[in-house]
Formats: sequence, structure tokens, C-alpha cells
Amino acid sequence: MRYSFIVNVLLFCIPCFFFASCWKFSFNNNYSNNSDDLNTVRAEAYVPVYSNDSANSRMIQAGPARAIIQGGKIYVQGDLLFQVEQMEGVHIISYADKTHPVKLGFIKSWGCSEVAFKNGYLVVNNLNDLVFVDVRDLSNIREAARMANAFPQFYADQYLNNRPPVVGKYYVCPDVSKGEIVDWKLEKNVSGANCN
Repeated sequence: MRYSFIVNVLLFCIPCFFFASCWKFSFNNNYSNNSDDLNTVRAEAYVPVYSNDSANSRMIQAGPARAIIQGGKIYVQGDLLFQVEQMEGVHIISYADKTHPVKLGFIKSWGCSEVAFKNGYLVVNNLNDLVFVDVRDLSNIREAARMANAFPQFYADQYLNNRPPVVGKYYVCPDVSKGEIVDWKLEKNVSGANCN
């Protein structure tokens, strides 16, 4: 009986380790140290847009609906669906008519990757802070509370996981010393775009 338990654990763990190693490999930056690649000028590549303006980066702001480009996690509350736009904010979508959902607006929250809902408050991350956003009145969305530095690992994760909105294109590798990444810009004739 004890041996069957050990065999079952091994049969479970070995595939987990295999898939975990594949997952980690597939999400790492594909960066080449070849000196020829370092001097290559790409016809088109994404360049990170940095912000050193902490007050602007941490501003929660409601705006008009926009296209979903890099959709992330969702949370459903009643007839509303809240969907993360990776690293940018949260879409507000009404699906009262399930055959014709309607985008109602967008909440800007730089660095956003998580969303939850509790008692009329949307709970999101804004860079490394945890923020409660009052969405009880969709015409008056506002920040209600903030826990600063709730996610101390955020900056390490941001620079490992932050990617341009279009997969498969080269991009300039993020540089933590330049500030917080708040956007990606597609540019022509880019040198140093060695990540993809």
C-alpha cells in the first residue's frame, strides 16, 4: 500500500515537473548574446514607454470603452463583466443581453493584472499597489482606498512578464533602471530590439 502511494506521487510529480520546465522556457525572453544580433536594425519593433512620474502612473481614471487587445482575467458581477487589459486597466462590459454585450467603459490602472469584486468595489492592482475602486455608480468611478506596496514582487515580475500587445514581433528588452513601463510603441528601424 505504501509503495502504491509513492508510485502515484511519482506518476503525478514527474509530468508536473516536465510541464513546469516547458512553461518556464516558453515564457522567457528569447534574447541572443550574439554580437551580430546586438547591432541588428529591425524594420519594425516595439519599444517600451517608461514613466518616472509616479503620481501619473498611479492614477486610477475612468474613460470611454476601448478595444480589447491583450485581454486577461475576468470577474462577473450581476450583468457586468470586468476584464483586465494586461498592464493597462479594466474593461467594463454589460452582458444584460447575452447575445449583444456592450462595452461601457475602461478604468485605467497601469500595471493591472488582477481583478476581483466585493460589495460595489472593484479590487485591482495598480503597479505594486492594491486599489479599491468604487464602481457602485458607473458615471462616477473613483479610487476609494489604496494599500501601497502590497505586491513587492511586482517590479521583478513586470520586467520578466511585460510584453508588447502583439505576440511574435521583436521588441526592445525592458530596462528596470529607466522607470515603470506604461505602454509599448511600434516603431520603424529599431536597433537593440533583441527580445521576441
